[in-house]
Amino acid sequence: MALYLQTGNIDQASAPQETARNMPKHKLIDRAAFPSKIRMPNLVQMTGKYLKTKINPYWKQAEEGSYKWFESYGIHSDQKLQKFFNTEFGLMGALAFPDADLEHLRPAMDFVLWLFTFDDLTDTEGLRDDINGVENAVNEVMDVLRNPNVAQPKFIAAQMLQSFYCRIQADSTEATIQRLIEACEGYTQATLKQTMNRSFDDLPTIDEFIQLRRETSAMKVFYPILEYSLSLDLPVEVFTDPVMAELLVAANDLLTWANDVYSFPIEQSRGDTHNLVFIVMWNEGLDLEGAMDYMDKLMQKRLQEYLDAKAQLRSFGPKVDSQLVSYIQGVEYCVQGSIAWTFMTPRYFGSDAEKVRETSIADIMIPESLAPMVTA
Repeated sequence: MALYLQTGNIDQASAPQETARNMPKHKLIDRAAFPSKIRMPNLVQMTGKYLKTKINPYWKQAEEGSYKWFESYGIHSDQKLQKFFNTEFGLMGALAFPDADLEHLRPAMDFVLWLFTFDDLTDTEGLRDDINGVENAVNEVMDVLRNPNVAQPKFIAAQMLQSFYCRIQADSTEATIQRLIEACEGYTQATLKQTMNRSFDDLPTIDEFIQLRRETSAMKVFYPILEYSLSLDLPVEVFTDPVMAELLVAANDLLTWANDVYSFPIEQSRGDTHNLVFIVMWNEGLDLEGAMDYMDKLMQKRLQEYLDAKAQLRSFGPKVDSQLVSYIQGVEYCVQGSIAWTFMTPRYFGSDAEKVRETSIADIMIPESLAPMVTA
């Protein structure tokens, strides 16, 4: 199936490469040719055959404290604040860290609220197309992590991160803290790179985009938070092991690609090209249905690669192995919990979330009819 490119007033199955390259990428796809509905691969069922979900029993207790903490920063007010809370970010935290005790779940949930706040600021709100603004935000955030005792930063999202970071330091290993700093460095720099790509109308290849999304998805940041939430002390040899490294990359891909599939309907309505479905359409010359089929096969292959890596993991000794079992189970809870949460929140499909979960069919929204919303 061919991707219909739009050049001026002419729609054509294939356009000269030079002509296409001279147009803004987000205008090359003729969205008027999209079907009104699209059947998406049933990824929650695909991954759910092997990965479990679980909700932390301390969910509501932690959520109450986290929401009060978030509200104290005054980022949103009135209706916007209630909309933020109705998005069920607390539930996301309870699904991502289901085995954490209350003492560790509360800071982990605070981190989830911070992450979505920072992501929305740089992806859909005030800093979306502001390279200098994003760069300043990144610098303030990273300064907090490198120098947690510095004076309170001006950027509110950096203030939030400073609060979280100072609380977890006393109860985390040095190695976990270092992995958190490195993961946040990768995440924030990739966020800046994505802003630059958007501003310069640059569309990467599929492989280039996958590499970038492994950072912008923030799954790498969740890994050290998972360590913290379970009070684990894993040696560096675990993370430098090539099989373990592949397992973590594969888990990241599963979560990230599923997010791109399920967020595509609303993201395309904003003209956002930084989604793997769109990147596949652009690079492979596929229409929307063809791109969804491509994603289905890609996910099936990656899921098998994850399972293969898990089966091939070597022993690191009894003391480490017992912790590693908990860690890998936590990774799987995080992946499957995130995928399942897509249909527990109005963030992606509004009031149709349950219907989309049951049918795998979603409306393809057009910009003129899109109500203001935010996505991951």
